[in-house]
Amino acid sequence: MEFVCDSKYIILPASDHAQKKRLLFYIDGTLVYDLVISLDYDEPDYRFPINMERFRGKTIRVACGCDIDIVIEKSETAPFERDGKYRPLAHYTAARGWLNDPNGLVFYNGKYLMFYQHNPAATTWENMHWGAAESNDLIHWQERDDALFPDEMGTVFSGSAIVDRKNVTGLKQGDEDTVLFFYTCAGNTSKASKGKPFTQNLAYSTDGGKTLVRYGKNPLIGQIVEGNRDPKVIYYEPDDSYIMALFLDGHEFALFRSKNLLDWEEIQRIELPGDAECPDFYPLALDGDKDNEKWIFSAASDRYYIGSFDGGKFVPETEQLRLNYGNSSYAAQSWSDVSDGRRIRTAFVTVVIPGMPFGSCMDIPQEMTLRTVNGALRLCANPVPEIEKLYVDTNHFENFYIISGENFKQKMKSKCCDIMLRIECGSSFQLSLFGLDIEYRAAENILKCLEKEALVQGEGGFLTLRVIFDTVYTEIFADGGSVFMGMTYIQDNALNRLTISSENAYVEKLTVSEMKKFY
Repeated sequence: MEFVCDSKYIILPASDHAQKKRLLFYIDGTLVYDLVISLDYDEPDYRFPINMERFRGKTIRVACGCDIDIVIEKSETAPFERDGKYRPLAHYTAARGWLNDPNGLVFYNGKYLMFYQHNPAATTWENMHWGAAESNDLIHWQERDDALFPDEMGTVFSGSAIVDRKNVTGLKQGDEDTVLFFYTCAGNTSKASKGKPFTQNLAYSTDGGKTLVRYGKNPLIGQIVEGNRDPKVIYYEPDDSYIMALFLDGHEFALFRSKNLLDWEEIQRIELPGDAECPDFYPLALDGDKDNEKWIFSAASDRYYIGSFDGGKFVPETEQLRLNYGNSSYAAQSWSDVSDGRRIRTAFVTVVIPGMPFGSCMDIPQEMTLRTVNGALRLCANPVPEIEKLYVDTNHFENFYIISGENFKQKMKSKCCDIMLRIECGSSFQLSLFGLDIEYRAAENILKCLEKEALVQGEGGFLTLRVIFDTVYTEIFADGGSVFMGMTYIQDNALNRLTISSENAYVEKLTVSEMKKFY
């Protein structure tokens, strides 16, 4: 069938259990877009808005690999409301569709820009676009239209962003600094890109990140090995250069160097056993001492090295370490150009709930620090303090004992809360909330949640625990944030109680803050 593209969106109905179909969009006989979607015109579970603004005014022929009557509904608006029983209150989700890896995180003109892998046509992974959102405070997010779309070079995989403050690319127009977006074109992941390789590419924005334009001389880096992807670009101030970390294959990564952000030379390869994809690379001051700076090299599963970097070589100074011990939270990336100097990151959480119009969510943004914890250097992650903007009711409890048969109990009014507990290390205890159990076994110094365990040491005889609980995801922080557990768990609303039980435990401090939704 053919239609004239005279609207911003087309609306496609889909269901979780319908078969997947590939829609092929042709203009003048050329395949310009293809989309995998579980079309269902009879009784759809969802209605997905697909942005077609870039084709406005064109006549499009739509074909499908199966025998189906295609109907195109047009609309100038898209629903950005966040409905659904299990929609998180404090964790960002796309209004419609699936999201994964955070991409292009950059702070510019007072706004935190967050792009991410987005499938606009399903609540599961496929059809990688770059979704987009912005925030003034890292907590209240406003969703925007998709910013990068698949083309003949491939679907749009992960990447990063940086502000070209010195205009070394020469792409600046007008007064705005150019924001650069580095991303992977994933060739051979769509019909339109059949037979193409994975390459590293550039898009840029001259309007503060509102509009992304592909660079005319892409790719910047051709295929090195099959599947190479996820470029992370940073500025290295000591010699006024730029560094790119790139995943290659297996557990191997590469570092590249550039003076103009366009021409790149490889300078080093790094092995990170047990981890892959989505590298992040940045400096941190040890224990806040700006004269003692170390570098962090990490990857998608939160394995990391602490080391030194001289602009030409990264030298690990620790064994491989681990931050996340949970069952979720993946592909963490940090924001560039943050004006107050903080290193802030987020990651995505895999969770799909049938019947919900969204799939997956983002971590609460975390401030990263490098600290000496119990005599050892450790990367620490803690929620940004801006999360307190969502507090609606906070209760404080101090200096009390929990003994056998006399549990601490509090009924929860909100589906989302932030709990901070400082409790004696010498006694085992269990914290339960909405049916989720977090257990501490004192004899082994083990913190356990669901099937995951982490060794914790406490400090000064006390274990400090922080738990941010939301409808489908819980974040647990211990030992100053050097132990993190991101846990996918769908809450049982009938069990809306906080319970702490123990044979004999002294609680120095407990704070329970219930939270409102950010949207």
